[in-house]
Amino acid sequence: MRVSRALAASDAEDPLRANCRLPYGEEFYPCGFPVSIASNSRSILEAARINWGGLSRAYDERPLRITCVVSPGGQGCPPVPTYRARQNLLAAMADAENFWCADLERGFASAWLSASALDHPGCVRYHFLEGMAYSLLDALRVVAVHAACVALHGRGVLLAGDSGAGKSSLAYACARRGWTYCSDDASALVRGGEDRVVMGNPRAFRFRASAGSLFPEFRGMKESRRANGKPTIEVALESLPAIGTAWRVSVDHVVFLNRRDGVPGAAEVQPVPPAEALARLLHCPWPRELSVYSEHEAALRRLLGARLLELRYRDLDAAVSLLERLIGER
Repeated sequence: MRVSRALAASDAEDPLRANCRLPYGEEFYPCGFPVSIASNSRSILEAARINWGGLSRAYDERPLRITCVVSPGGQGCPPVPTYRARQNLLAAMADAENFWCADLERGFASAWLSASALDHPGCVRYHFLEGMAYSLLDALRVVAVHAACVALHGRGVLLAGDSGAGKSSLAYACARRGWTYCSDDASALVRGGEDRVVMGNPRAFRFRASAGSLFPEFRGMKESRRANGKPTIEVALESLPAIGTAWRVSVDHVVFLNRRDGVPGAAEVQPVPPAEALARLLHCPWPRELSVYSEHEAALRRLLGARLLELRYRDLDAAVSLLERLIGER
């Protein structure tokens, strides 16, 4: 049993699930910041270890706090959560038994899960643990950038773009040709810093279901579903021992991906003005009442000191070759 009746009180004993004991706890360090997780289920900590186990503390900040209460029962894998926010409160509702909420000012989040959800650890890891941890981090500690990050010869390249622009695929295409891999679609800048160092989590690649048509080694792999509800293939870096990784990379190029206007078999770049680049990067989702907007913009302005380009491409190999030539120019 992953959760016992002794640890998950009945509705009559504790109708709000407010007094459930949480005997299992551990501190983790996503992006180098301490995050304390407590639960009445060991499975929650096991899932957290897959995400962040082995990472060390890099910043001396008070820990952000997460609790997860697991109750018996449930109806299989929870659906994709719906997110809503007002002032300092953020809520993510999957269904009546699986949901979480967060106080974005106090650095605290709590989830309530059914025992059946634990049979789907990928869902728990992404929708709940990562959702809570990275929401708190982005509101209080870092600035999330919707971009993959790779490096060649110590020079970092952010691959930015909307969903479907090809960030993960291009990052993997670079990595399989000897580049260092840092992040496939989410990089983070530390607030209040003075450099262009970004942090990632290079423990896996997450691709769209069509990855098998681009990379034969992924054909036939089982799909899961991410927060946007689209089928996804997750590939652990443990199964790709030839890929070099780094948790921190200094950015020399910010490249906005454009597959729509690319010519098959070729790739080209165009410079992007700093004001346009900032507008493309600045996507702060939090309520206007929070004092994070100026801090987000200040952090993103540091990236404007990098070389700012738009990459138009269709063919992955042509895109990687062009990026390699660009790296060699500086």
